[in-house]
Amino acid sequence: MLYLLWTITILTCLLCLAYAVMIALFSYGWLRTGHPAVLSSGNVPVAVIVAARNEENGIGACLEALLAQTYRGKVSIIVVDDHSDDRTLVILSEYARKYPQLSVLNAEGTGKKAAILKGIGSTDAELIITTDADCVMGGDWIESIVAFYEASEAAMVVAPVAFANEGSVFEKMQSLELMALMGSTCGSLHFNRAILCNGANLAYRRDAFYEVKGFEGIDAQPSGDDVLLMYKIGRRYKGGVKFLKRSEAIVYTPAKRTLREFSEQRKRWASKPFSAFNSETKAVSLVVYLFCLLLILMGVLSAFASVKSAVCQPFFQICLILTGIKCVFDFLLLFLAASFFRKKHYLYLFLPEQFMYVFYVVLAGLFGNRGRFEWKGRKF
Repeated sequence: MLYLLWTITILTCLLCLAYAVMIALFSYGWLRTGHPAVLSSGNVPVAVIVAARNEENGIGACLEALLAQTYRGKVSIIVVDDHSDDRTLVILSEYARKYPQLSVLNAEGTGKKAAILKGIGSTDAELIITTDADCVMGGDWIESIVAFYEASEAAMVVAPVAFANEGSVFEKMQSLELMALMGSTCGSLHFNRAILCNGANLAYRRDAFYEVKGFEGIDAQPSGDDVLLMYKIGRRYKGGVKFLKRSEAIVYTPAKRTLREFSEQRKRWASKPFSAFNSETKAVSLVVYLFCLLLILMGVLSAFASVKSAVCQPFFQICLILTGIKCVFDFLLLFLAASFFRKKHYLYLFLPEQFMYVFYVVLAGLFGNRGRFEWKGRKF
């Protein structure tokens, strides 16, 4: 037992060091990412593409937010209905009759990628912006994206996503997780390392999409219209994926209210095989997963051994120290992100969220991409 504890302790310490350096770099990258100007030339034609399936409860608010945009350039809003079987298409048709800049299409295939591909094929706009049908945004959303696109000459713009109207503790914990992911996304892109993005707030050049052959090669995955496409564009355009760190660019989406909804969403996110990730994402995923796994294992074994022998008590103390180090670095990144999203008042949930997140990471890694999941009435 003593030999096993020494082995696990040494490995956990090494992973703790790697994890701390990684989170510190993300935090540094976040701090070094500036707030770009918000005014554009208005000369960039934009197409906002929304893939919608069974969104009768949220599509109206989404369209109202899109129609209220202040961008003075040419904007077309393209909503592609992915075979909805509720009132989504009825609501879309009513809006389309009132607003000529809004067009409604029917997806030819199934799934979000097929819907986005249909929308891109129907426009010649220079810049494609994607969001989800349950999202809302401020009036300067498009303006801020286009201004950054022009200033940075990015092939793809990754923009921030946040949860809105979180009521329960469960929803607020999800918000903490998402803010941490946004901090990691921004921090890694500062070093031109593309590991994460969110299709609810993503923009890319139309010619860049076709240059990398769109979703070809990644269309077999039920998800990945965002991350897997980002990998392709990042490989083709070195340094061409940029993060837009500006509050006007935030897109808001609802958190999952029930554990079942949360589980189905996370299983969908984890449905991509590990082999589909780029090298940076693989490295980050392995460090996070192995560190959490060994931290749990070390804690359980050292606590059990400490009861049997006083010689083993220092191992449990080391485990507590490593956990404390993890919390310090995680809090730093989360504090920076929460300050940007104006949600520092959620940080009182940091410690319970940290405890639950360690187990969540391990369970998600073990079972996330093995089980079937249901999404929008479809089973995968």
